Formats: sequence, structure tokens, C-alpha cells
Amino acid sequence: MIPPTRLRLFAALSVLVACQATAAPLPRITDYHHTAWTAKDGAPTEIKVMAQTPDGWLWLGTPTGLYRFDGVRFSRYQLPPSPYSLARIGELVARPNGDLWIGDSVGGLVVLHPDGNFENFTPRGDLSGNSVGAVRTLAFGADGSIWLATTSGLYRHRQGQWKKQAAAEGLPPGYVNGVLADQYGRIWVSNANAVFRLDAAVERFADIDVAHTDGTLIQSPDGRIWLTERDRMRVLPDPPSGPRLPRPVHFNQVESRGYGQFDRAGNLWASLGRRGVAMVQAQSVEAEMRPPSGAAGRLDQPWQLSSLAINSVMEDREGSIWLATQAGLDRLRRKRLLSPELPETSGMYSMAAGENGRVWISDQMAGNAWRLSPDGALEDSAPVGLVANDRDGALLLVGRREIERHHQGRVEKIALPSGRDGKPADLDLAGILDDGKVLWIASLQTGLMGRVNGEWLPWSRFNLPQQIFVSARGGPGQLWLACGDGSLVLYDDGKLTRYDASMIGMATYIRAGAEVLAAGAKGIAVLQDGRLRPLVAADLEVLLNVSGIAVTADGDYWLNGGKGIVHVRSADWQAAMRDPAQLLRYELLDSGDGYPGRAMLANRLPSVFQAPDGRLWFMTTGGVVHLDPRAIERNPVAPHVQIEGIHAGSVQYDARLPVTLPAGVQSFSVQFTAPSLRKPEGLQFLYRLEGADGDWRDGAGQRTALYSNLDPGHYRFRLAAANEDGVPGEQEASLAVTVTPTLTQSAWFRVLVVLVAAGLLYLVYRLRLRAATARVMDRMQVRLDERERIARTLHDTFLQSVQAIVLRVHTVAAELPEGSAARRKLEVLLDYADKTLEQGRDQVQELRNGPSADLAQVLEETGLTLSEHYPGTSFALSLQGELRPLMAPVAEEVCNIAQEALRNAFRHAGPCAVRLLLDYQPGQLLVEVSDTGSGFAQAARAGHWGLVGMRERAARIGATLAVDSALGAGTRVALRVPLHMG
Repeated sequence: MIPPTRLRLFAALSVLVACQATAAPLPRITDYHHTAWTAKDGAPTEIKVMAQTPDGWLWLGTPTGLYRFDGVRFSRYQLPPSPYSLARIGELVARPNGDLWIGDSVGGLVVLHPDGNFENFTPRGDLSGNSVGAVRTLAFGADGSIWLATTSGLYRHRQGQWKKQAAAEGLPPGYVNGVLADQYGRIWVSNANAVFRLDAAVERFADIDVAHTDGTLIQSPDGRIWLTERDRMRVLPDPPSGPRLPRPVHFNQVESRGYGQFDRAGNLWASLGRRGVAMVQAQSVEAEMRPPSGAAGRLDQPWQLSSLAINSVMEDREGSIWLATQAGLDRLRRKRLLSPELPETSGMYSMAAGENGRVWISDQMAGNAWRLSPDGALEDSAPVGLVANDRDGALLLVGRREIERHHQGRVEKIALPSGRDGKPADLDLAGILDDGKVLWIASLQTGLMGRVNGEWLPWSRFNLPQQIFVSARGGPGQLWLACGDGSLVLYDDGKLTRYDASMIGMATYIRAGAEVLAAGAKGIAVLQDGRLRPLVAADLEVLLNVSGIAVTADGDYWLNGGKGIVHVRSADWQAAMRDPAQLLRYELLDSGDGYPGRAMLANRLPSVFQAPDGRLWFMTTGGVVHLDPRAIERNPVAPHVQIEGIHAGSVQYDARLPVTLPAGVQSFSVQFTAPSLRKPEGLQFLYRLEGADGDWRDGAGQRTALYSNLDPGHYRFRLAAANEDGVPGEQEASLAVTVTPTLTQSAWFRVLVVLVAAGLLYLVYRLRLRAATARVMDRMQVRLDERERIARTLHDTFLQSVQAIVLRVHTVAAELPEGSAARRKLEVLLDYADKTLEQGRDQVQELRNGPSADLAQVLEETGLTLSEHYPGTSFALSLQGELRPLMAPVAEEVCNIAQEALRNAFRHAGPCAVRLLLDYQPGQLLVEVSDTGSGFAQAARAGHWGLVGMRERAARIGATLAVDSALGAGTRVALRVPLHMG
């Protein structure tokens, strides 16, 4: 347990020096990340053989059937019925064209084509009907022939027929253990006692005279053929003439082999039967050898594998090693992060660069430091608890009483401060830092001290802030300090400048480079424009508790934090510096890449060190790991996306054909995948349902897309993916999906609904029209009744009284002398009175029945009369349509409006032509008065020429009045009268 006071002491930032390349260290079996799948993970048991097809699927043959694996899920593959069981599968071979050849224990042989169809290639057996025996191995010749090794012998398929190879072809009877076709077109065969090679010139096998016991054949990357036996392996003689050719690049993934495989780098992975697996490094492979017996090159403990009983070994196209075991499946994937072979340590490290490019690592608690060779091996050790580099790059080895400074072949010893009593004392240093003017140290015994001009001065002699947690050097004489009060302080030769750093929480690291960065328990912030601005990422946790940052020559940033190593490419980092609120794009290296634990925090020293050879070293709670950022092994294999099916309700639909969902189904899920065996959790899926999704959606690590409440219609599901290193798939997958409408969702039903709604609206319209008409008719009837009352009153009172007066005047006139002037005057007056009475009677009659003449006739008379008074203006009447009578009040208002329009035209238009149109149209009467006169401006028409009265009259009878006119373009007055109003 580290005392709290010691944790508050500041730590030094290791200096970055020039890089030089070194050879990559040789891989060890511990440099592989192991993952096991057993029955609890869905894996089948007793896996015998494996093969990988070009689409990425890993196929597994077991006694109970055929399975396939995409890196995440296992699924059983349904085999077709045949005369043979095809259940106890003993051989799988993948071909470059995508075919998968499947052989079983009773001689069955079928081909699964990429389109999902099967083809039977089973040999017929002997004349007695016996099978050809269990299939052992399968090979394909350069001439297109197929070679089948079985327990009853060797069979060759050529020109559509199988033929058993016997003594005539140079082979003895009995079972054949293995057959192999090499890159030179040669066929190799092994049985229980000998190895044979086909002489193509004579079509005959020759014994190459290699005695052995029940061996099989494998091939190394350099093209050599190896014979494997129970406890040894050796190279077969008789190399081909001419230059040696390498084996085919797809050799390893086409099938697994029981003894083992050479991987692409030449390392041998040998099955130890029921004792696990061994790895022999390429440089240790000998012409004749046995598996290593030491534990360093073996996995032979029950806790190391799903089972120690290894049935076969295979290398996939991405370079991972696969072990088929009795209990499940194991993968060994090369780690990107490698570990040096250090003694057991406490987890509190410091690192520095020594001379000749060597790296030093110290364990502060153990008080020991080690010098490493370029390949990570221990070369030397020293009893020091802390190592660092000063500002000039010199190596500082910090002991308990002195500091050794190693620079350019010279060693300088610097005594540490004395104890409080002035005598030499053992000090436990927590940190050391050279700012270019002061050499700073911190120890539990003395606290913080600085060495100036060869003299150690206490903390009190410097204007330093309180509670310094983390420190980093800036320019000469400058320190950046993170303090317990949540501030970031720049110390510059005694002058202090403070910045608020509370947003990062407790500080864990400071970097003062191209930009000043402060990291803490709550994240990272960058100093811009006098204030710290926090960075953001999609997963904020990757930026928490960062305790070290390195910047490589290409401008990439490498952060060591609580979730692993965060790699930010230069362009992405610069984008974040321009706008810290923008999400930081990054790559995370975690436990799957060999990262142990989390970033070192306990001693508050930088946890990332950049070595002179360019490698980056990361100090963690689980040890020290390193990588060469210039030589990271990327996965170049593009994922092959596949849509597996659609699930709706309780029905699973095959995705090989367009899917039509039944009526009423509006929700479904799409299952998809992209076989990726190296790091399937890093696959990035994008999908989109055309017709529903506006843009591509992120799969977020899922392999199922859910859709609900979709409208009936035609959709297309599109799928794309990229692997863990961003390599996109060569093409996307798509599937047409039709959501069938229900009765109420069908187009014709919608049309019917529209028609019914239109009919209802029309019915409502007719009802409202009828009601409006009834109201108008009622008002008209009231007016008619009032007119009749007025007519009766005029007839019974006024006209009768006038008639009585006329009769009395007649009487008076008759009493006057005939021919007298007075009588003549009275007779003239009586004639006028009679005419007046006649006109009165006519007016009363019109009050009862409306205009006494036809509307057209009345208006024509009006027009002709006006044309007589205005000689320069002509008049014409046009009638169209079938004449229909109007109600008296309506006819009267129409007549009044038309007469007013005629009078306006004659009075104001000037010499021109006036035309009156009466057009009896379906449902309405159009009365139009137009002239070719001077017209008037639209802005001047309101309130003039009786337009207000005309509009009021039109409104009373439910008609519409429109007036169009322009200066010099004449005038048009149009009255539209609904005929139901007539």
C-alpha cells in the first residue's frame, strides 16, 4: 500500500527521442490471444475436421452433422437425404470456387455449392455393393482429377468416373492414410508402411523408400512435403528440379489436419493428441524433429484449452490458428500488444531510454530495473527503483542515495540530499524531472526538492503551489502542474498562471507538446484561448483515467487509459483540436489485442514510453506491453455480408428469394452476418430499409435489425459492413421485402373509402344546399307575401280612392257646358288620371307577380332605349341555353342588376359596343354585360357606379358578381345566379 502523502508527489515525463527500426521479435505461444467455445457457448462437441470457404464461414464436421461458425454464432447446417448418412463427417475440403466437399465415415461424398445446392459424388464401391470405406483425405490434381483416400484404398475421379487405384497403378491393397497434391502437380500418397508419389509420365505410383508407421502428409510454406508420425515429423526427400515453389496461399484454410499445420510464417502447430498443442517457431524447425517438451512452447494444461484432446488444426485466411477439440473449438489469434519476459513485478513502473537504443524498465516497489534487448529479452539489471531521461536525453538511474547519469559513454554520480539530521540517508524517490534549469525530485522523506547549481533546495525556496498531484515539463524552466484544488498551473521561473481544470476531476496526466492536454478521472481537456475545453467521444469512458500519451512521427496520438489503448489518427486529432465539441474518432486496443488490466495510475508517472526504435511501451496494472505502430498487423480481408433470413411472428423466411409477408404482418426482424473469424466483435454493420429508413443505420454491434408498424408496400433491405480495421466489404447484400396489405389496407378498399366519403360529402352538400335553398325560398316567400299585402293595400285604398276622385271629377266636368274651356281642361286632366290609374294597376300587378314581361325582353327594351339616348353606342343581346323561368323576386333583382350594369356601360364607357349575354348553363344563369369602352382602374371601382348596390342585390339572391376592367380595355360585369334559386 502506497502512503497517501507519496501519491501527492509529482512525477516526471519521459523524454521522446529519435526512432530507429529494429527487427520484430519472434512470436511465442504466449503472444497469441486464446478464446475457447464449448457447449455452453453453442459450440458442437467432438469436432473432427474444419475448413473455411472463401465467403469466410468456418465449417465444422462432427459425428452428429455439419455446422458452420461466423465468429459469433454456431448454426447446424441441414444436409440433404441420401443413401449415405453423411452424419459422421470425417473430411471437409473447401475449394477456391466456394465449393465445400464433405466426406463421412461410410464413404459418402457430396459437394455443397455456394448457391446452397448439393451434388452427390459418392463412389459406388466394389462389385459386392460394399462402400468404399471411411473417407480419410481428399486432394485435387492440377489436371482436374479428384483423389479420395479411404480405409479401403485410393480412388481417382476423372472424366466423370471413379476408379480405384490398385496394383496396376503401383499401389498395394489396403487403406490409404493420406493423399496430397502439391504445387508441382504431383500426387503424394501415404499408407501404413510407405509413401508413394505419382509419376505423371507413366501414370504410376513409385515408392520413395521412406519407412514409417502410419504417417500423414502436410506441407510447409516453402513447398516442402513433411511426413508426420505419432511422435516425430520429417521432410520427404526428392525435391523437384528447378526453383522451389511456395505452397498455394489458400492451402491452410481449405482443410484442417490431424497432426497439425505450418502457419503462413512457417511456425509449426503440432497436435499432441490428448496432451494439447505445441508451437515450434519457424527458425527452430528442423528436417527431422519432435514436438517441444518444454512448457514455454506448449498449451498442455486443462485450463489452457477447451480440451487437451486435439482432433485437428487449421489456420484461417486471417492468420488465426484453430483447434478442433473433443469439447469444442479454440482460437489462437496473434496479439497486437506483446509482453517482455519480466520477473514478477509490483505493477509500479518507470521507463527510460539507455545508450545504444536499449530500454530500461524499473519496478519501484521492488527497487530493481532491467535493461531489455531489441527483441524484449532481459540483458542486465540494476538495484534502482526509478529510471528517467533528463532534458538532454541522458539516462538517469535513481538509487536510494545517488543518481547515476549516463550520457555519451560517461557516467556522472549525483548525490541525493541528506536526511533531516544532515547525514546521508536512504531515500525512496517517487519522481524525478529535469525542466532544463532545475532538477526536481520528490521523496517520502524529504518531500519536493530542486537542485540548482549543484545545491539541493527545499520546496519552500520556490514559489510552488500546494498539493501537486501530477507534473510535466514545458519550456526551459517551465513546469505544468495539476493541483488538488482542481487547477492547472504553469510554473515559469517562479511565476504562476492558473487555469480551471475542475472538469477533468482528479488529474492523472499532463502533456505539454503542440498543445497542452490535461487528463483526469473525468476525461481529457485541451488548453485553448486561455481555458481548458473537454474532448468528447462516442464512448466517453475511453477518455477517462488516461495516464500517458505518445505522439508518433506521423502525427498519430496514442493514449493509455482505463479501457485500453486509444489510437487517434492525425487527421482525426486535428479535427478535434479545431472543434473539441466534435466526437473524437478513435481505435481501441483492448484485452482482445493483448492489453492487460488498465492504465497504471498508482505512482502517477507517465504510463506511455516511446523507445528510440519507435516502439511504444504501455505500463498497465497487468504488466508492460509494447507495439510497433509502423508494423501493426492489419486485417486486409474484406467481410462478405450475408442476409440469413427474416423472422415475422413465428415464421422464418429464407433470404435467398424475395420475401412476401402475409396480410396483417407489419413487423419483422432481419438476421444478417458477415463471417469474420479474427475479431468479429469489431465488425461495423450498416443497414437500410429502402422505403422506411431515410439514411443508413449503424448496427451497433448487433446482427439483427428490427422493424415495426410498416405500411404495406415494397421495401428493399440493404446491408454493408467493414472489418475491425475499416476494410469495407466488396459488395453489399440486399433483399426485397413486400408487406401485403389487409382488406382495409388494400388500394381498392382505399378507393372505395374515398368514393364513399365523397358520396357522403356530396350528400351533406346536397342536404346543406337544400336547407339553404329552403331558407332562401322562405325569405322569398315572405317577400312575396309582403308584396301581395302591399298590392292589396294599394288596390283597396289608394287606387280605389283615386278612382272615386276621377269619377267625381267626371261628374263635375259633365255639369260644365260642353265646349267650355274649363270642361276641356278637366277632360285632359281626366285622361291623364286614367293613364295614371292604369299605370298604378300595372305596378300593383307587378308587385303580385313580378315583371309582366320576359326577362330578356325587358332587358332588351332597356338596352334599345339607352342606345337611342346614346347614339354613338350600339347594343346587342345574345341568348344561350334553354330558357328557364325565375322566381319573381330573383327575376326582379337580376333585372335591376342587369339594368344598372347597362346604364353604367352606356353612361361611362363612351362610344363603344355594349353586349348583353344571357347564358342558361347547367345549374346557373350567367348574365354578362360587357363593353369595349374606356374602362376604369381596378383601384377606383369600389363604391362607384352603383357597384355596392349591385353586390348587395346579388348577395340577397345568393348570386355572385364579378367586375373586371382596365383602362382602355373595356369593362365586363358577370352575374352568376344559381338556378335552384330561380
